[in-house]
Order: sequence, then structure tokens, then C-alpha cells
Amino acid sequence: MRVLQVMECTIGGTRRHLRDLAFGLLARGVEVEVACAALRDPAMRRDMAAMAQRGIRVHEIPMVRAISPLKDAVHALRLLGVLLDRGFDVLHTHSSKAGALGRGVGLLASGAARVHTPHTYAASFGGGKGQGGEAPGPLGLILATERLLGRVTDRLIHVSQDERDEGQRLGVIRPERACVVPNGIDPSAFAHPQGGPGLREAHRIPAEAPLVGSVGLLNDAKGHDLLLDAVAALPRRDVHVLLVGHGELEAALRAQAERLGLAPRVHFAGWRDEIGSTHDALDVFVLPSRWEGLSYALLEALAAGLPVISTRVNGSREVLQPGAGEPEAGLLVPVGDVGALAAALQQLLDDRALAERLAAAGPRRVAARYTLEHMLDGTLAVYRQALGQESAR
Repeated sequence: MRVLQVMECTIGGTRRHLRDLAFGLLARGVEVEVACAALRDPAMRRDMAAMAQRGIRVHEIPMVRAISPLKDAVHALRLLGVLLDRGFDVLHTHSSKAGALGRGVGLLASGAARVHTPHTYAASFGGGKGQGGEAPGPLGLILATERLLGRVTDRLIHVSQDERDEGQRLGVIRPERACVVPNGIDPSAFAHPQGGPGLREAHRIPAEAPLVGSVGLLNDAKGHDLLLDAVAALPRRDVHVLLVGHGELEAALRAQAERLGLAPRVHFAGWRDEIGSTHDALDVFVLPSRWEGLSYALLEALAAGLPVISTRVNGSREVLQPGAGEPEAGLLVPVGDVGALAAALQQLLDDRALAERLAAAGPRRVAARYTLEHMLDGTLAVYRQALGQESAR
């Protein structure tokens, strides 16, 4: 099987998804090529170099997020050149811009099965800005385009059931073509975090101080401003916050911490490719996002055995809620509700028995449903369905 992966939004979790998918499929005998941009995060070029070293042919196409007719036409022509006469069986596009260009060109120039992963819908943003701080564009036009492209898409892969449900409400794909393949991680990489004391020392965080934190891009989607407001609302004044990530809102978050009187207790660790030391240092992991598909950072924190709190965004609901014979794996609070977030933080910091119970449930939940092997199995099954080789399950 020959597969072309196409992505513009090579940043954060989508960058991670593309890398894991490319290497994982290659290890399973799939011939993989990648057409992607590297404008959002220059570190993407490290991934591209690693792919090339492993024998994955990489085509750098500097696609842009904003709607730009001239640039989009040029990049569509470059995608056309990649697709022509290369005999791909599957064209797998990711996120809105690559999804539009790739599926459009694929319809005209390739007999490959068209598979798309939205990685959240622009309609989820609620008027906010997406990754990289850029507005997605006119939502009406984007939704109309998604619905039109859905007619020529063989399978749409959603990374959570919640996201699939949203896609059905938006009417972007026929139900029988809508699939769910949850994001997955290698749990063993997070099972034994080390280095927490060193990280606390580096940021001068007292060893006895409660430390809550979050991992992710510092942008509107991730809601770090809500976490700072919640910590400011706590009656106790010894709680420290660790934010791991980079992004366009760092200066605004620093100013907010100053304004709230939290500056000595809010620590910015920057982006870290290895986050085991972060998990080791934290007492509670918080995902205060305004929207998600299914957060990799949440899965990693669960695999590391941390008690977690998340807003009720896509993915988090199904991961953390109790299921048949399963306990809850974390606390859920309404999106944007600072009071509820503060109350949940207070509850976990005060009730160690509850925190330990949630921490024990996390690794089991990830191992049962959210591993990289599950993700690769599911993706390959969707490819075979799109090619008519396997019936939908």
C-alpha cells in the first residue's frame, strides 16, 4: 500500500500525529510519502529530516493557513505534481487547508482513495483563533467547503467520538463514511517519569509547594488564562503553576500573572520535547482548553499516573468519564467556568485519596484504548475500508 500524507498545520498535536502515523505505518510495511509545510514550527524540519533518513520521501510545500487564492493555487499545483503518476493507493489529508487542497487536487489527478482527518472543526473555535494565533477565515465559507468536499471523501477519520458527533451535526460527511480512530501514544514512554526535583529546583519551586500545570501551545485554544484565574481564586496562596509550551500568548499570560499577583508562583518552562520531568514534578495536571479533538497532553498525563482535571471538550469527555465497569479517570468541568475549575483544583489538592484513585485509573484507561498500536490498527482498517478491502466495523 502506498500512502501520501498531506498536512499544513504542522504544530502541536497535529505535528505529533503526523510523525507518529508516518513512522508507525512505515514500520508496518506501508510505503509512506509526506507533503507538508514547516512554517508554523521550524522544528518540523527535524521531523522531516528524520523521516527522510528512514526512507520516507518528504515534499515540503509551504501551505498557509489563511485563505490566499494565489498561494493556494501555487501549492495546489505543487501537490498535483506530487500526485501525478506516482500510484498512491490512499491520499490522507489533515486539517482544513491541506484537506481542501489535497482532496480537491486528488479528485482531479489521482485515483487514490481520499481519507481526511479534520483535527477539530473550525466551527469549534467559537470565533477564537486556532493554532498559531491565526483566525481560520470565514466560518460559513469553510463549512460550505467541508460539506462539498465531504461528498468526494471516501472516509473521514475523527480522533474522538465527540468529534464525530460534531461532524454529524455540521453535516460534513455521510454517517457511513464517518470513522473514529482515537489518538494514541506509547504508554511506556510516560510510565516512569523522572527529573521532577530538578525541574522544581530550576524554577525555584519549594519542594513542599503544591504544583499544578499544563502542557501545550500557549494559545487561545488551550485556555491557560482560565487556569491562572482559577489559581488566583483559590483560598490557599501556596499553589504554584507550571506551563510547558510556547506560543503567541506567552507575553499576555505573563502580564496576567503579574496583574493577579501570581507572578512569583507561575513558571514558564518553554517547549520541551521530553516532558517526563514535567509529569514527575506535578501534583495535578490541568487541561483548561476551550476546544480539542483529543488531547495528546491529556493522554500522556494519564499514562504518567497523574490526577487530571479537564474541561468538557471533545475527547476529554469520553476519556475521563466512567464507562461500563470503569471508574472515572479524571475530573471534568464546564468550558470557561473558572469557579468550577478552582473548585476541582481545591478538591484534588485537599482530597489525596481521590487524587490517588484517579491517578491509578489513568494508566489503565490509556492502555485499554489509547495506545499508538490501537491508532495504527484503526487507521489501516480505515484505509482498507476506503479501498473496498474491508467492511466497516
